[in-house]
Amino acid sequence: MKTLYGALASLLLLSSLGPVRAQSQSLKSKREIVQAEQLSKLLSKVGVSVNTSNAASGEKSQGYREMKIRWTGQTTAQMDAATTSSAPDAKQGPALNSLVLDEKTLRGTLPRQRSLELSPTQVLVAAVDESNELRWWATIPDPRIVRAETQTPSGELRSQDYYLADLTLVVAFPEDPSIASLRFYHPFWNGTAYDLQLLAQTPVK
Repeated sequence: MKTLYGALASLLLLSSLGPVRAQSQSLKSKREIVQAEQLSKLLSKVGVSVNTSNAASGEKSQGYREMKIRWTGQTTAQMDAATTSSAPDAKQGPALNSLVLDEKTLRGTLPRQRSLELSPTQVLVAAVDESNELRWWATIPDPRIVRAETQTPSGELRSQDYYLADLTLVVAFPEDPSIASLRFYHPFWNGTAYDLQLLAQTPVK
């Protein structure tokens, strides 16, 4: 009898979980649609097209590539001018030279980007194929920024951000053979929404 009751309880539990799972899947699909629309609106301004299935292709990958990249070529004065400008030219070429120092392929999957939240202290990484279609994306802290704290004459601590002229960063992205290059964009506020300034472009093939 106890076995029968246990079986019935299990069936009732499974039947109750069905609608919950369906609702969760529906919410996930809606979130992905909204996210794809946000990405499409943002990246279309810089010539990158967005396909929902391709943009999420990193979730299906069983491996990823880790690449060490060197950025050079932008002086401190140029960086100060770019970051203080309210509307950098999004159509201009990369502001930085990009050189791959080392790379390796690892097993596993990368954390999924749950939402598209931009800020001037971040960099949007877009992995695109040869047709300029988005295959994967992520936001990372701007690696150029170094925060320093100084003491004022009154004894108060004041923080200030400085931008490195040359630096080395490590970027991980899915092992997707269709990915042709990584593009790094700096988000800037145009007064009503974020636009993108191309910082660097790194071929990965």
